[in-house]
Amino acid sequence: MTAVSTGQTSKAAAETWAIEQIKRGIITSDKNITFAQYAQSWWVWDECSYVKSRIARGATITRSYVDSMRGYLQNHILPYFGDTKLQKISSNMIEKWLMDLREKPGKRGIILSPTTVNRCLTCFKIMLKEAVRLEYLHKSPAVGIKQLRERPERRSILTIDEARALIQDDNISQVWDRDLRHFTLNLLAASTGMRMGEIQALLIQNVHDEYISIFYSWDRRYGLKEPKWGSEREIPIPLRTAAHLSELIAISPYQEPDDFVFFGSDGKTPIGDKSISRALYKALERIGISQEMRKERYITFHSWRHFYNSLMRGKIHDAKLRRLTGHKTLEMTERYTHFELEDFQDVMKVQEEYFS
Repeated sequence: MTAVSTGQTSKAAAETWAIEQIKRGIITSDKNITFAQYAQSWWVWDECSYVKSRIARGATITRSYVDSMRGYLQNHILPYFGDTKLQKISSNMIEKWLMDLREKPGKRGIILSPTTVNRCLTCFKIMLKEAVRLEYLHKSPAVGIKQLRERPERRSILTIDEARALIQDDNISQVWDRDLRHFTLNLLAASTGMRMGEIQALLIQNVHDEYISIFYSWDRRYGLKEPKWGSEREIPIPLRTAAHLSELIAISPYQEPDDFVFFGSDGKTPIGDKSISRALYKALERIGISQEMRKERYITFHSWRHFYNSLMRGKIHDAKLRRLTGHKTLEMTERYTHFELEDFQDVMKVQEEYFS
């Protein structure tokens, strides 16, 4: 630009003055852009420099995660901040936006949950933190903005008797309508705690006599991908689970090593999420758990994962349990642990001894 006197008497003071002019938007700069301009290629799989950088440094980022972040950006962040200069975004603006999101209806007309609002905030924080690293900002205005309190649905698990009614061999016909695929799929979930996507992605070549190798998870949109958090692992399986898997593979019309064990329309496509859930819900009704009871107890296919975690907790070391489930933190192990009154007999014994 044409030279302009700062009116300052030292280099440091002059630089401070110049930076202030840029921050206030008085001077045109390639860093003095709107948030929409900054966000143009953000969370676009083949274009986002942040995603490319993270992957290059060994981070596990999936396309489905990137897609969800792009959705938060387009639906909830850009409409509010798109026309605002990046350097003009303040902590007060972010706080007001966060409170407004609490009352914003989503696509189905239902008010956004605190979990969704927090994910929007996480997306925004990542972008602003990167803006600091790239020297668009001196400090992120999102620093210090706290997430909303979340109140996740209280999920219950099946009792031992209910689980046995679902997965005992004598009930394949009555409970599962002779469908060996769905029976074995649920038996595998109960006895290993595998995620649904990991079970869907199970290939014939990954099934062994005494264990299963988990290398993949299934994504409805993108197909095979790494398991969540890169949790590749090997899980031991009981003899009965192994026998049913062997039987299912033997009668399968698809016998190539890279065919799916729980095949769908062909050997290269696994059985779908909705089909798995429908079969389980029908089975639950056949053992006496109605739709109303299931919804009240918040029982889904994912409840098998809670069931397995609770069954194993205390019987093996927590670190070993996390290795089996693919959880990364003690907090997650705690979250997936459910106790019944019978689990506290040792506590009650001490109580009786000292307080009777």
